[in-house]
Amino acid sequence: MKNAVIKWFKEIGKNDTSSAGGKGASLGEMTSTGIPVPPGFVILADVFEQFLHEAKIHTQIDAILHKVDHRAMHTVEQASEEIKALVMNGEMSKKITQEILTAFKKLDVPFVAVRSSATAEDSSIAAWAGQLESYLNTTKENLLENVKKCWASLFTPRAIFYRFEQNLHEQHISVAVVVQKMVESEVSGIAFSVHPVTQDKNQLIIEAGFGLGEAIVSGQITPDSYVMEKKNWKIIEKSVSTQTKALYKSKSRGNEWREISGSGQKLSDAQIIELSKLVVKIEQHYSFPVDVEWALERGKFYVVQSRPITMLIDKKESLKQFNKENYLLSFWVQGVSVFVTDIHLDVYKNLEVLFIIDSGMFKQYFTKAAYERALDEGLRFYNDKKTFQNYKKDLTLDCDRFKTFFELKIKNKETLSREIVSTFFDYTKKLCGDYTKMNFEFTDKAYSHQDENPIIKKNLSGVTQFKDQIRAFMNTVLFEPEGYSTHFFKILGKQFSLSSLLFNNLTQKEILGLFDGKKPVDSIVLKRQEAFVESYNIDGFYEGSDAENIIREFKEEVIYSDIIKGNVASRGRVTGTVKIIPVDYSDLDRVHAEIEKMKKGDILVAETTAPELIIACKKAGAIVTDMGGLMSHAAIVSREFGIPCIVGTKNASKILKDGDRIEVDATKGIVKVISQIPRS
Repeated sequence: MKNAVIKWFKEIGKNDTSSAGGKGASLGEMTSTGIPVPPGFVILADVFEQFLHEAKIHTQIDAILHKVDHRAMHTVEQASEEIKALVMNGEMSKKITQEILTAFKKLDVPFVAVRSSATAEDSSIAAWAGQLESYLNTTKENLLENVKKCWASLFTPRAIFYRFEQNLHEQHISVAVVVQKMVESEVSGIAFSVHPVTQDKNQLIIEAGFGLGEAIVSGQITPDSYVMEKKNWKIIEKSVSTQTKALYKSKSRGNEWREISGSGQKLSDAQIIELSKLVVKIEQHYSFPVDVEWALERGKFYVVQSRPITMLIDKKESLKQFNKENYLLSFWVQGVSVFVTDIHLDVYKNLEVLFIIDSGMFKQYFTKAAYERALDEGLRFYNDKKTFQNYKKDLTLDCDRFKTFFELKIKNKETLSREIVSTFFDYTKKLCGDYTKMNFEFTDKAYSHQDENPIIKKNLSGVTQFKDQIRAFMNTVLFEPEGYSTHFFKILGKQFSLSSLLFNNLTQKEILGLFDGKKPVDSIVLKRQEAFVESYNIDGFYEGSDAENIIREFKEEVIYSDIIKGNVASRGRVTGTVKIIPVDYSDLDRVHAEIEKMKKGDILVAETTAPELIIACKKAGAIVTDMGGLMSHAAIVSREFGIPCIVGTKNASKILKDGDRIEVDATKGIVKVISQIPRS
């Protein structure tokens, strides 16, 4: 079998990931274990490599990838289009063609599913391998074309982006192709061998719907849900939904919706128990929790796919790693959603970030060691004229391409594909990640060297206006009531029959999980603004009581004093009346209303300032903030307006109240309380 083109499932096991890919190896392993898997074969990954060499396109592909700058999204998209065209136009050898068609004939079925099966040594490949393509209801006529489409899907923009983002571009990555009999299921669905929400290992969940499984995956039906207790095979919870339509294979190649009267339970109690035992058998064989796709055809259960459940975490162990002494509180503000938090988890990985949402208050921590590294990185960044100029050019171009992508691929669409959703995430993370290069953790050390270094001084002088420009676009994407994210979530809400409000409380993984039929539990998701924790060093997140335990450890004590200390950002001394303006990204109308109340010459006191508070900054006689550095928004605008500014006080907005009289001594970095209004 040295030069084999295909292998049947029965010839493949769990150790064949490098040749059959994760999906192919799993199907082969289950087949050899006696799990009922629809028959099929795998076109091995070496065949893809052989095709690239025989078509004489491998060197061209390498050359195209070598030119990619993943920080400039347009180079990723251009490379993707060029490589996919090379693959689709490449000619398969007669040997490869004949062996695939011979195996198809031996399978002796009219329709097959053709699925990509990625190979890689590192498990991080899973971050993008799920984006590779599958083609259902494939016949002999379009089999070879769909195989090439699976090969080409290794070079989608998302796949290329993650090669570089996760440092996989030096690793050998290939793709096998699974060809498997299409099951014409009367009932189909998904099962989790461990309760995915409570993480109770003695409970499993089955979701079931009439017709083909794609109906559940697309979110166009609400399936039944059954919770089974494993120890005694007792059904402890059943949620039966009414199904008025189902997806079935049509007489042609495609699928079609048919109206049905589906008010009853999709699986009988006996079938629920039978399927549960099958799921547990798979779990016991692999010795880890599994997520199983299944189908019922003519009274027999088939397992179409099985994957490990990756979001489960050992909470007792991982809770031990949060030591407050190792962290620096760098930013806090009201009204940041779970979705935005999750986006920034990827953005701030290198800063070893910890995010906490506590009763609506978002808090961002860096490890102290990572913060020092960021300051040094920023110093090098701003000390390079060419790097900074290219950064501004590429970021401007990426913003323009993001706008075009939104207008063409999202704005007027009724449904969105998984690939479009993933690309939206990539654009958003790229935008936010590049914006951070202008935040205090990258600028402040450079700022302290600007008087002795003309290159740094020149680069920093161009930051203010450019930062406001990019921030305005970022607000359009993430925070504006009619912005990109709001529109994006409305489409997905209709597509998956969910309230668009839920999406602000979902992570990227959970949103993509909707395409696999994994729907969130509303009552749990809506509580995340009360207690939610994400960290660079855990796979998943904490909510509920586990999040509350971490939040208690990181509570900041407010020490009330008549003297508040901070860092001088703009020199001067002013006495005036306090005006507190809380920044709340979930309610910008309230922010604007508070700005309206502010009088000329009032002392603006805020957790932080941002372009949304620019009118308040213009009214202010001085600015005092809880956080921020010497290149923060408050620092920059105060120097521009020639007013005193003290930043990084940590708790000024908590100690002071509207109407208090204070002296801002921005020569010494001290705020003195002269008189206070009565406290209730």
